[in-house]
Amino acid sequence: MRRVRLPALLLLACAFLAPSPSFAATPPESEVLADRMLDAVGGRARWAALRNTVNDSLQFRLEEPFVVRSVIRMDFTQPRFRIDTTAPGLVLARVVDGERHWRLSRAGSVTDLPADILADDRRWYAGHVYRTIHRVAARDPALRLAVSASGRLEVHEGPARIAWFALDARGEPYAFGAHDDDVGSISGPWNFVRDGIRHPAWVARPDGTWRAAVQALEVNVKLEDADFARPAAPAVR
Repeated sequence: MRRVRLPALLLLACAFLAPSPSFAATPPESEVLADRMLDAVGGRARWAALRNTVNDSLQFRLEEPFVVRSVIRMDFTQPRFRIDTTAPGLVLARVVDGERHWRLSRAGSVTDLPADILADDRRWYAGHVYRTIHRVAARDPALRLAVSASGRLEVHEGPARIAWFALDARGEPYAFGAHDDDVGSISGPWNFVRDGIRHPAWVARPDGTWRAAVQALEVNVKLEDADFARPAAPAVR
């Protein structure tokens, strides 16, 4: 019998154990969905380069005032944001800037945010839809992507889901939600474009109790510290 040398046997074993090139190159389904979504909303490079957005929208509600203007300054580089809500006879503001926070009330007084509102606002920021898309685009190592049983793209941080996106055949989100909210919001076409960043023309709760239509969008503006600073005295009406 002809003797087979040991190096030849080891080489043969390695050939069987090594993954095929086609298998190694196949990305997970979640990565495929994420790439498709990013392509549909302006591209990975543009979203990864985002540092902030200033979103100006009209919001339609069930309670008075029925229509309000909401301007949201959202910093993606550090945990801070400002929400200004105005309507005839109404001026409200709410700011979270790291450990600092304050709000301007209907009465015109400036106070700290109550603990429950502060917790809700920080949770809202953690799963904010546009900031989450930015983090996915930037391949934030703290995030993990998954696909739900219903085919939604899910974004997890640590042990918890922070956001989900339901995508159409093009990859454009038609619904999305955060944390444990499985109802979320529906969105209109992502055809409001600013510097290549695509934004939905409108967003609404599925039952119609809250609706918002974007009026203007700015990206990568210079956010001033003064925008988030607590007023020294109550605002003058």
